[in-house]
Amino acid sequence: MTLRHVGFTPVPPGAKPGFDHADTYLHPRGSRLYVAHTGADRIDVLDCRGATYIGRITDLPGVAGVLIDSEQDLLFTSDRAAGRVSLFRCSDQTLIDRVPVGPRPNALAYDRRFRRLFSFNLGQPAGTNCTVSVISVEERRVTTTIDLPGRPRWAICDDASRSVYVNIAEPATIGVIEADVLTMSGAIPVPAAGPHGLAIVPGERGASLWCAADAGTLVVIDRDSRVVEATLPLPGIPDVVMYDRDLARLYVAVGSPGTVSVFDVRERIHRETIQTEEGAHTIGWDPASRRLFVFQPTSCGVGIYEESP
Repeated sequence: MTLRHVGFTPVPPGAKPGFDHADTYLHPRGSRLYVAHTGADRIDVLDCRGATYIGRITDLPGVAGVLIDSEQDLLFTSDRAAGRVSLFRCSDQTLIDRVPVGPRPNALAYDRRFRRLFSFNLGQPAGTNCTVSVISVEERRVTTTIDLPGRPRWAICDDASRSVYVNIAEPATIGVIEADVLTMSGAIPVPAAGPHGLAIVPGERGASLWCAADAGTLVVIDRDSRVVEATLPLPGIPDVVMYDRDLARLYVAVGSPGTVSVFDVRERIHRETIQTEEGAHTIGWDPASRRLFVFQPTSCGVGIYEESP
């Protein structure tokens, strides 16, 4: 075992249980973790080093996506029930603006080169007429809308390839958006149903896409050749994935039966699976403290695990 359980921090309950995406603000004085507490219409904030609950950001109806760019001091949220994204200065949590986007915004990706935020919208009803709203952070407005071939899930911007990659549930593909010209350039087939969590892992011979799919499979695809290089089993239907470059590890949360699976991305092997809590599909990672935070909706709190090298 490399992940060691070191504590549990309660989180004030909301009207309904349920957490969604989380991200970490990295700062020399200490990291802070921000998690979408969807059932409470707010973001909850934790101090990573002290493992303490330190506050909240409210008035975020149905908040689902959370994305942070520490270098540019930006925090973005997708407020699904309000059909908008919110932009904050992360260091002091000051609201910059709110921007209307397409129906039911979910995943977010950020291109720091051109300061563009991509909001992936589920449509209304969910799964129909899905789009991407491209927001200029400088202008604080949607400048481009891109149609999607299906329901979007996890998304990530890759500056090296100047592409935004987004998992599409059906057809099972990874959509590719050219970040410079803002057009769909194609789709990468995924040989497993329901692509969900997604990470880009750099390597000596190029990068690979690690796609966690509902079929209980972790698929490794070469980013450039689009060849499937490995498939690894998961214990259930996955959701959030977190990647640590220094440790060369990928963490995959599975809500049922409530586990986190750990993979060595260099060897492309499974290292361990730890038990968490039924329904715990949201995780956050702090590379500074090497702590994994597992958000547990039933007990309404966060289990804290430390990683050894």
